[in-house]
Amino acid sequence: MFQPVLTLILALFIASASYATERVALVIGNSDYQHATVKDLPNAAQDARDVSQRLSSLGFRVHSGIDLTRSEILRLTQDVQKSLNAGDIALFYFAGHAIQLGAENFLIPVDAYGSDEETLRQRSVKLQTILAEMESRADRNIVILDACRDNPFDLTTSKRSVGGATRGLVKIDAGVGSFVAFSTQPGNVALDGLGRNSPFTAALLKHLPSTEDDLHEVMRKVRRDVVEQTNGAQIPWENSSLIDRIYLAPRSTSVPNAPPPPTPAPVQPVATGQFTHQVAGLDPYGDGFLALRNGTTSSASRLMKMVEGTRLQVLEQNGVWFMVRTETGAQGWAHSNWIRFVGVRSAQPQETCNSLWLQRNAIFARNGYCFQSARGQQAFSNLGCRIGVPAGQIPLSASERQEVQHLRSRETALQCR
Repeated sequence: MFQPVLTLILALFIASASYATERVALVIGNSDYQHATVKDLPNAAQDARDVSQRLSSLGFRVHSGIDLTRSEILRLTQDVQKSLNAGDIALFYFAGHAIQLGAENFLIPVDAYGSDEETLRQRSVKLQTILAEMESRADRNIVILDACRDNPFDLTTSKRSVGGATRGLVKIDAGVGSFVAFSTQPGNVALDGLGRNSPFTAALLKHLPSTEDDLHEVMRKVRRDVVEQTNGAQIPWENSSLIDRIYLAPRSTSVPNAPPPPTPAPVQPVATGQFTHQVAGLDPYGDGFLALRNGTTSSASRLMKMVEGTRLQVLEQNGVWFMVRTETGAQGWAHSNWIRFVGVRSAQPQETCNSLWLQRNAIFARNGYCFQSARGQQAFSNLGCRIGVPAGQIPLSASERQEVQHLRSRETALQCR
């Protein structure tokens, strides 16, 4: 039950500071098993629905699926993987059956079948594959499995397990920046529960909204509740190699007893010429917008969506984040990876030596060239530029190189140089 989902999740959690940070979740719950001796896990699907709703309320972009076949799991995970950008925090949650086969762990789709190990391998999803794929693309990955870990192949009663002769999962080592949580300890089965949710997911839902607890503290509280509720029969555990603290709920930024902030001055109109940047380079197959936020983290509240071509005035910089203002007066923080310098927009465009120079050098500016001349530094922002990289080594696309050549030929024709 671990396997397919985990692999998927790994691919999903591809993060890097060079892209706008989003929090993305893939949630799968399998209850209605078609070929199992005991088909249903009544709470697995409900657990997944409740976790999806909770993560969505915390600001995650959630992709979810209920009672998925093997092909549906693989297709959904691929779709989620394509939607990820470096810098994202990826979270994968799976509720359902999982087994250990040999030295590997597998998540069980609802259409899995087989009375031998090889058939089950072919009809299931390998957890380690998902993990490896995920870690190769993302810096911060979270995998949460409310699944059992038993071996052989006949599905037993109301436990989230397969078989009972060989218990326990193979040890999973999380790569740097990854966190893997299991609903119970090795050699044990996870209970489906008699209420609305399993004991593990009920505790998880209880503690997820905490704005003061990081992921490790949330899991400590979950473990305490599950141990108390099951009288020690089930003990959640995790493997973690996280370097930074991760908070699943947006943190409160209020200061106790702090004086009220001063009333902001009304936004003054900004001259068109000051909007020298614009949103550019968005993935046409992604969400199609850059978020304007009220802070310099992916968990900060989203104020609005800015589409490709939105013109911006850059007011200040904090690391990879720009404080920007739109032509409509909206102001906030946006990730600089999708912001390009485009120069001053003229009300009456005409081809002059200066306009050609600006167009040509704007191409280098938006690809990270650091201008050395006084003229270049005055016309373009060196914020976030590639220090020490000469103009000849700035990576331009084929169309950009063509445009540079065209502009240079126009400059020559006007005897600009």
